[in-house]
Amino acid sequence: MAKDAVTEVAGAVPVERSVFGLDEMRRPGEPERPFWTELPMGGDPVVVGVCTVRILSNAPSHEALVELEVRDQPPPQPGPEFVPLGEWAYTSGSGQVILCSLDGPELRLDLAADTAYVLRVWRKGGESAAERFEELAGSVYPVTGLEEYRFLFTPVPGA
Repeated sequence: MAKDAVTEVAGAVPVERSVFGLDEMRRPGEPERPFWTELPMGGDPVVVGVCTVRILSNAPSHEALVELEVRDQPPPQPGPEFVPLGEWAYTSGSGQVILCSLDGPELRLDLAADTAYVLRVWRKGGESAAERFEELAGSVYPVTGLEEYRFLFTPVPGA
């Protein structure tokens, strides 16, 4: 059995106005493409664009625990408390992924440049985040522990 190569970064990320995203560093001469903040803001909790991802939370401003991971093997289910938000085709550009809040960069993850991946996203606590935010707002700052997110990039074999 082949050993699964794993790269991961994790941390608390400020979610401002219910939104955060992933973007990649632009390379010199790369064609123009939208930044994560230019992806549609309503509707689906996850929108994937060219080297960008927008995530819409169910709660306003708070801190969420976020894990970004790259694995060579198919993904394990992170746990029954995590709800899958979906999976998408994702092709890296520079491969230098930055998880961003509206204030700027928060976490960094390196993917292989110009490589096809499957991106899977899970969320824990999202279904009750808005209600729990209302309970904590005004009495706790910063509001934390409402949600956790897991992002998993798996290279597409032979692509």
